[in-house]
Amino acid sequence: MMATLQTNPLLAVYHALMARDDLQIADYAQAIRDARKLLGEAFHAGKEIRSLLFNHAEFIDLLLQHLWAKNGIPQHQQATLIAVGGYGRRELHPASDIDLLLLLPASPSPEGCERISAFITSLWDIGLDVGHSVRTLDECLQLASTDQTVITNLIESRYLSGDEQLFHALRDAIAPTHMWNSRDFFQAKLEEQQKRYVKLGDTSHRVEPNIKEGRGGLRDIQTISWVTHREYGTLSLQELYEKRLVEYDEFETLREGRQFLWRIRFALHELAGRKEDRLLFDYQRNLAHLFGYTDDANNAAVEAFMQRYYRTITALERLSDMLMGIFRERILTLHPPPPEMLGEWYQKRGNLISVNSPDVFVLYPTALLEIFLLLQITPGVTGLTPDTTRLIRHNLHRIDASFRQQARHRQLFIQILRQSKGITFVTRLMNRYGILAAYIPAFANIVGRMQYDLFHMYTVDEHTLLVVRNLRRYSTAIGAQELPLCAKVFKNFRNPELLYLAGLFHDIAKGRNGDHSELGSHDAYSFCREHSLDLHDSSLVSWLVGHHLLMSMTAQRKDISDPAIVQEFAEIVASQSRLDCLFLLTIADIRGTNPKLWNGWKQALLHELYHSTRRVLSNRTLITHEGTLLIEEKRNAVLEQLLQEGFSAAECHALWNKFGADYHLQHSVESVHWHTRHILIEAARKPTLIHIRRTVSGSSNVLFVYSKDQDELFSRIVSSLEQLNLNVVQARIVSTTDGFDLYTLHILGQDNHPIISEVDQEYIIDTITNNLERETPYHRTHRKSRILRNFDIPTRISFSQQPEKNLTLLEINAGDMPGLLSRLGEAMDGLGIRVHNARINTLGEQAQDIFYVTTREGGMIMDEQQQQHIRQVLAGALEAE
Repeated sequence: MMATLQTNPLLAVYHALMARDDLQIADYAQAIRDARKLLGEAFHAGKEIRSLLFNHAEFIDLLLQHLWAKNGIPQHQQATLIAVGGYGRRELHPASDIDLLLLLPASPSPEGCERISAFITSLWDIGLDVGHSVRTLDECLQLASTDQTVITNLIESRYLSGDEQLFHALRDAIAPTHMWNSRDFFQAKLEEQQKRYVKLGDTSHRVEPNIKEGRGGLRDIQTISWVTHREYGTLSLQELYEKRLVEYDEFETLREGRQFLWRIRFALHELAGRKEDRLLFDYQRNLAHLFGYTDDANNAAVEAFMQRYYRTITALERLSDMLMGIFRERILTLHPPPPEMLGEWYQKRGNLISVNSPDVFVLYPTALLEIFLLLQITPGVTGLTPDTTRLIRHNLHRIDASFRQQARHRQLFIQILRQSKGITFVTRLMNRYGILAAYIPAFANIVGRMQYDLFHMYTVDEHTLLVVRNLRRYSTAIGAQELPLCAKVFKNFRNPELLYLAGLFHDIAKGRNGDHSELGSHDAYSFCREHSLDLHDSSLVSWLVGHHLLMSMTAQRKDISDPAIVQEFAEIVASQSRLDCLFLLTIADIRGTNPKLWNGWKQALLHELYHSTRRVLSNRTLITHEGTLLIEEKRNAVLEQLLQEGFSAAECHALWNKFGADYHLQHSVESVHWHTRHILIEAARKPTLIHIRRTVSGSSNVLFVYSKDQDELFSRIVSSLEQLNLNVVQARIVSTTDGFDLYTLHILGQDNHPIISEVDQEYIIDTITNNLERETPYHRTHRKSRILRNFDIPTRISFSQQPEKNLTLLEINAGDMPGLLSRLGEAMDGLGIRVHNARINTLGEQAQDIFYVTTREGGMIMDEQQQQHIRQVLAGALEAE
């Protein structure tokens, strides 16, 4: 029904346009801009979103009808202009495509083609983004009969102008009695939905979600409308309530959720100036302010707005799952098998479990937990019936303090975690249906909670369940193939439920004031004791939660080739069982935080720290003794190989003495052999040696540069690698007593994988060689990426001393950016700072780099005034564009 001028202010713009004579393209374009400006003003004034979308569609309707008549198409050839897709539904956002079907009774004449082309061109000329197809009725029906995307578009078709009888002929021909009955259509939509979920990672809880295509998004609501139309003949969600498919509160949740998503999408189009369905970091802060969240301290506004979004999506996802389940029962299940009783309270209906009466949860609240255990232990079931999920939602309030205190319920929860299968499946369902948040009140705080950074890719609850999944995965054949050491350690662990509990609680205190590890540790201990775990097991879970970041930070930020570092870590860990659990939890945590940040290099570091710590825990030797033995073992192992290759012990020892004792501690046997062999053979005839190889584990490439000490050497090497888009993850620099520097750098390709091609490896060597020989250093200009521009990360620079090694530890925390290392290297060259070792670590948008440095003369940097000057210069280098 057309809106009146009073209810649709955009019509005033249209009538003003029509009052003019001799209209030009610029006049139409200006009218569209004026209409959209009015639309935006109404949106910001808080006008109802559904009306705004309808108003916009009506304005475009009138404009198209006018231009259709002006081009003379109806007079020239019998044809029909039809709105399809979102435009057909009248859901027209500011930058939505205008989806059109030009329907013809037969193939157009040349003149007809020309007029149709002129019409479409005129729409583009005046500034409309048009998606169009030109088809005869027969072509349309042929495509619709085989392509569910086409039939879906036609279901939403709406007559605009032209031959109305042709439009009705189309509508009659696509009725379910002629093609795509509701059963076939629903099956196709179900498969399409599953493919869409898989494509988007099977979760809507990412930090930059797609509000249209993700789980619980607008596409899911549209799918419900399409299926409803095919079964009941209407696209209205109201029909769901009238047919008693949903209860009134569910209908309201669906309607209000759609309006919320519509408002976000409308605002996204305005902010982006184009069609945009992704809630990118670029827009999240502005959207938060627009929706009334204004506290920007510690990103509170963004995180509160996004938590509202994720909780809305979760509610819509539950409803979508329930409705698709109801449709499956009503449309697909023509002859349901008789129910099979499962004890007193439950029954199996096909591959689903249900309660056997609506009052089960009232009479026996224990079923709210027990039914999930039943899902794990009953063969051949895939979930709960829609009616059962609805009853769970209605009875969630029964999980109160009294419920949580009952021994039977506590026993059930631990039993669920002790099962040999179904851990991931059931914990995900328990979260989706609100059971986890009800049973563990602290968990409710992290449901839908995001962290406004690039390190955490998922909401906290989604990340938590991914960690539990990763822990469970160690016991599977796929997990053993992916991570054999983890699988081996996990297999020997006596009670994996302790790991699952640590996974559930490790981030449970996120968003609360204080250290989330410490707060979560207390929560975990109390929970374990309440659930009858003994003191030892409760303390282990609590310790894991409190120290879940320890192993990752030690491996990535400290020099784990140093026995003192390993000894310090071992003293905190204290026992082999703690080490095993922490190792498993750490890898599960990293892999569940951001898959892009996990690579073979990090795996190799964690393996090295695990094995080194295991040796310390078993030997309990003193640091100095351990270091001396390690140096001797490495020297003898390398010497054995080199003697067989014809080198003398004297020349090997002479070279090694130039490097100092730490050289053998910091480098593997393979690297020492590699360095020594090339230096002894080539150094006399080559001023600079450069070689590259894969590590034995295959986790990274190792680059070796041996050159006469010179200014700018570090910055020239790292800038060469940045020129090649390579990532430096570790740099070790040894200065010899006769004025040479030996660089050993672990590098990864742009995709965080090693460089395999020998041609690519040769190109890396050639590039570095050329840049070292240049008279002036290579400089590359860089621009911050789209995502990084949204984060204001302060640069923090700190100093600490290691007098036993005569080194100053320079730690730099800053926003990651292209050219970071070369900027720092050039600045340190100018300051007369020599880099002896470096640990390069990037966590999302934040770089945490540690350099072991001295002055050019070899002294520690201890003077506070000098340190402050260095801070200013380095910070300035990072701020420069």
